[in-house]
Amino acid sequence: MSKSKTPAPQVTENQNQAPASTARQPAAPEAATQPARPKVSTTQPAPLPQPPPANKPSQNTDVAINLPKPQVPPPPNKTDALAQRASWVRDFSGGNCFYATLTSATGTSAAIEGFGTAVQPFEQLLGAFQSRFNVEPDISVRLITPSQCGVPTFLHLLDRSEAERPQLMLDRTSVPDGSPISGTLVTRGGLISSVLLINHNGTAFNLDSRMVAQPDRATFKIAIDLAADDKAAGKALPQVILVITGPRDVQAAMFAGPTPASEVLPRILKEIQTDDSGFSATAKYFRLGG
Repeated sequence: MSKSKTPAPQVTENQNQAPASTARQPAAPEAATQPARPKVSTTQPAPLPQPPPANKPSQNTDVAINLPKPQVPPPPNKTDALAQRASWVRDFSGGNCFYATLTSATGTSAAIEGFGTAVQPFEQLLGAFQSRFNVEPDISVRLITPSQCGVPTFLHLLDRSEAERPQLMLDRTSVPDGSPISGTLVTRGGLISSVLLINHNGTAFNLDSRMVAQPDRATFKIAIDLAADDKAAGKALPQVILVITGPRDVQAAMFAGPTPASEVLPRILKEIQTDDSGFSATAKYFRLGG
């Protein structure tokens, strides 16, 4: 059986076929007519009527205003100012054998009395006081011997006591050898005083038996002679009268014969500081002989 071959189909192009038609572009539509916008006028509001100008007050018109009274600072307390000066003098450091106390003061003046073996510390005190308070003080310096240095130490340690000091006045501060030294002691009623003399050699003498008591004071008049060697030197020698005042007797101050002040004064100080019963002290200076 033989296989027959199928002839390949032939494709003939139709020459009479119409050409493909070309697509037309659509015509652009006519532009739409925009409706006319109504005209809007922005009308400004009518200005408000201005108020008539206020009448200005005349320049001569008085205007009353209630103002608070200014605070007037109180006047400075004179007592506090003087206490400050006294405290400053008391605390001034002038060395080991040095004591100074303010005896009087006002707003423009000051008086200071002191004991020491040299003038230089008091010159420093004067300059420092003037710089601090703008006042030049009058300073009375009592030059003593090194053997009498127990006196300024004693006074300095009792100077902080609030007890009232005794008032001791000497009739003179320069006494010829053999002439009496006289004076007056005034204390508040009810107090007891011990009176000592500390001579230039540092020897202490109890003068209680030489005091003449009166209703409101005590007076004394005591002749003092220098030793032969001191007379021969022909110099005036410093002497100190020390008064210790308090509410009771001081047993350490009750001694009979001449005793070194370096022994007596520490014992007195120890006794009166034991109970802190309100003792005070003061001292006055005079020169004997010369």
